[in-house]
Amino acid sequence: MSSSLVQTAVPIVAYCASSITMTLVNKLVLSSFQFHMVFFMLAVQAFGSVALMVLANRLGLNVKYRAMNIPDAKTWFPVACSQAFMLYTGGKALEYLNVPLFTVFKNLTIIAVAYGEKWVFSAAVTSLMLASFGLMVLSSIVGAWNDLTFNGWGYFWMSFNCLASAIFVIHMRKVIKQVNFKDFDTVYFNNLLTLPLYMALSAVQENWSGFFTYYSDNAHNAELHSFIRGMVISGIAAFAISYCSPWCLRTTSSTTYSMIGALNKLPIAIFAMMWFPDPVSAGGVLAVLLGFGAGLVYTHAKNVQKRDVPQGAQVLPPPIAMDRLDQPDGSK
Repeated sequence: MSSSLVQTAVPIVAYCASSITMTLVNKLVLSSFQFHMVFFMLAVQAFGSVALMVLANRLGLNVKYRAMNIPDAKTWFPVACSQAFMLYTGGKALEYLNVPLFTVFKNLTIIAVAYGEKWVFSAAVTSLMLASFGLMVLSSIVGAWNDLTFNGWGYFWMSFNCLASAIFVIHMRKVIKQVNFKDFDTVYFNNLLTLPLYMALSAVQENWSGFFTYYSDNAHNAELHSFIRGMVISGIAAFAISYCSPWCLRTTSSTTYSMIGALNKLPIAIFAMMWFPDPVSAGGVLAVLLGFGAGLVYTHAKNVQKRDVPQGAQVLPPPIAMDRLDQPDGSK
């Protein structure tokens, strides 16, 4: 095997593995324990991302980011808050929905983003993109129709998450031109600015007294240790996907990277079906496959659009890698 092939394959595998781990661990932490601490989990992920970014920078691992400063922080804080809302609603949706259904409905965010960009940036929506949107809607209908564990709260939070995700992506792409952030700049500022917010909201909103009372009982020691392990892995995975996304993009291309993001939804759904005890139906599998196909068609449509429009004439800024809770891929 040639060294160039290895240099390309390693970041691709690392990106896929970190993405799969992130989604599955989030689902585990948010649905498998007595207490569903969404804000606390997000705080752990934010802290893990910042701490490991600083460590990687000091170890010379090609992790460079702009130092925190007041002017950029003021400009970026609304974006960070919109990310916090997106991640929270995504966490609540993942708490109630199984992972395959979550990935299916997450595709609807792409439609919201596309028409939001058309309105804000005058971006074009091509016929091939419309075809992919039709597949996305069809997969969502099939998925909802065959949801054996229907939970209205899951669909409620998923609807808010699609809206919040679209607002975050469009707002970020608009503001990022003002501050000229690179990949790690966005990750560093997003996590550092939202960490105090997550901690405060966790202290106010989440049942810490019940948490300590429940886990002070020695009978729940095993569950507590599993909870702590899940949180630690979640924090590490948050940094891993933040690091692997731009690494994969640098060593391949935006086309390859976006295609990997689309392809990776299938193994995420398969692993979730194998790992979690949620019932699986033939209709649910069909919904995942339709959503998978829709993602491939949409990725191809975006790549065709980028090929046909010169880089200097494109309305939108260059793509941005994002992390956590299966966010809409900024490369798409």
